[in-house]
Amino acid sequence: MGESQCLLLREEETAMMKHTNVLQYINQHFKVKLILSLSVIITICSLVTGYISYKMNLNLFESEISKQYLKTSEQTIEQIGSKIQDIYRITDFVIFNSYVERIVQNMHAEPAPGESIEYRNFMLERNLENVLLPLKNETTHIRAVYIVDLQGYNMYFSQANPSIQLQFPDFYEQVKKGMTNTSAEIVWQRMNISDFYEPTGEKSSLVAARWLKSTEQQTVYGMLILIIDEQYFGSLLDPLMAGQTAGAYIYDKFDRLLYSREPEGSPGFDPAPGKGPGSFIEHRDGNDYLFVKSVYEPRSFKLVSGISLNDIKAKGRTVYHLALAFGLVSIVLMAVSVSFFSGKMLKPLHVLVRAMQRVREGNLRTVLPRTSNDEFAFLTDSFNKMVADIQSLIQEVYVSKLSEQEAELKALQAQLNPHFLHNALNSIYWKIMLLYDDEETAALVTSLSDLLRYSLAPVSTSITLRDELAQIRNYIRIQEARHGDELYVSIEAPEELLSCRMQRLLLQPLVENVFVHAFLDQTTSKRLAIRVSRRETEIWVEIEDNGHGISPEMIHQLLDDRTLYDERGERERLGVRNVLRRIYLVHGESYGMDIRRLAQGTLIQVKLPYEMDAIEERRMFHDAHSAS
Repeated sequence: MGESQCLLLREEETAMMKHTNVLQYINQHFKVKLILSLSVIITICSLVTGYISYKMNLNLFESEISKQYLKTSEQTIEQIGSKIQDIYRITDFVIFNSYVERIVQNMHAEPAPGESIEYRNFMLERNLENVLLPLKNETTHIRAVYIVDLQGYNMYFSQANPSIQLQFPDFYEQVKKGMTNTSAEIVWQRMNISDFYEPTGEKSSLVAARWLKSTEQQTVYGMLILIIDEQYFGSLLDPLMAGQTAGAYIYDKFDRLLYSREPEGSPGFDPAPGKGPGSFIEHRDGNDYLFVKSVYEPRSFKLVSGISLNDIKAKGRTVYHLALAFGLVSIVLMAVSVSFFSGKMLKPLHVLVRAMQRVREGNLRTVLPRTSNDEFAFLTDSFNKMVADIQSLIQEVYVSKLSEQEAELKALQAQLNPHFLHNALNSIYWKIMLLYDDEETAALVTSLSDLLRYSLAPVSTSITLRDELAQIRNYIRIQEARHGDELYVSIEAPEELLSCRMQRLLLQPLVENVFVHAFLDQTTSKRLAIRVSRRETEIWVEIEDNGHGISPEMIHQLLDDRTLYDERGERERLGVRNVLRRIYLVHGESYGMDIRRLAQGTLIQVKLPYEMDAIEERRMFHDAHSAS
């Protein structure tokens, strides 16, 4: 690999690293992403609104200019029509003049006796000139007037410009070709007339020709030809030639172009005159042109004029560019505003990020002050609650770990052979029964043995309500030996609920507390009632005594404090808080315990989920199926 290729690779790697660093910087800064996102939104909005404004203004300008241009065109065609009517009025003077008819026809007659043909023609021409003298002075745009016979011979002419040189009957034949019929209508033609004053030797002029007819026989006897300067119509087109016009064009009733006027340097157009009146757009040489067509109905003359739409589109593009410029200015102002205000608006977010970084580093004593009442306040409260929950969970896990270690230690200490204690109690039982024949004491020893075996069973051992109540009866049997006839105990539990699953040693501590605390100083009439009932998907166990009761402060302390430590910091192995904690850990906050102070004694209500033991459930189903 050459040195140049190595340099090229290093440059590419450097460019890629810069690109990667830029993307990483953008991804790590919310402010930059916010500015970029808003910039994209503003840019898109500016493009869309600019384009819509451009189209709306373009359509508005086109519509408005089309109306104004069409109105101007209609006014112009009316003026052109007035000029055309003037030519009709002028020629009507010749056509319907009987004296002109006699003079023209007498030019072919035999002269009077003693009169020469030359003299006769001279007198007829002088008389004809006197008759047509008003016609010559009618308009300065009529360059020449000719009256010719049917053979094309010029019987009379009057030229305002001596530079016109026409040859008859050749010119007559040329004009005659454009005559479509023998009606008395004027036929207009655009022809190049010989004119030695022009550099090219010719000048474009309008030729208006009309057949001469006899007023009585309606026979054609000649032709009236007028040579008219194009400015006769051209001066009327000045209003249509303002701005970037494409030109103006006048057509006769046969759609023949009579006159056209284009701006200097323009190649010129030949728009289609056959379209109906109104406006239309044509595309020429990469540009759009708006054409309007007006018709002079009495003579079917048509005026077609066009104007370039470049100015209109330029104005529309100006609006579009202004929208883009406003968009760019908005982006700059937005970036400055975001940079300026984000320091204040996003300050709570920055504080929250730094606090989360401290928590991730292990500082769980981080607490954020609440500085507002908006969404950031909700985030602050949520963060503080999250940290508190984390601390609580850590404490619970830590305490649970200590409890497990302590339980393991206790279990190791208790492994001094519990079977030895059980066997020893059995030996005492048989000794009492055989030697002393004391059944009551033997029963106490049996109850104590069963209670010891129940308490030393593994934690994972599955038990039912029947098992728990059996051990409570063992415990009560021991207490009855102590308290004698002053103790009255009743246990009510429906048979169908005895197979419900529950935790081991969950009710026994509560019964034990009755004897430890409620009956502590009571010597007579000690009553204890245990009732079990079902409420939909729940099992309710009520333990009621008639002891000296419990204070509200103690109830509040027992129910609100869910830790396993009392005020002295010593762990209670068997007690109300132990039971509450175990229910909470196994079944959740939906279940628990309630303590009420009665007029005489205390009522404890334990709420547990109704869960049937799988084996018992199958047995009950089998028994029900067999019975059916």
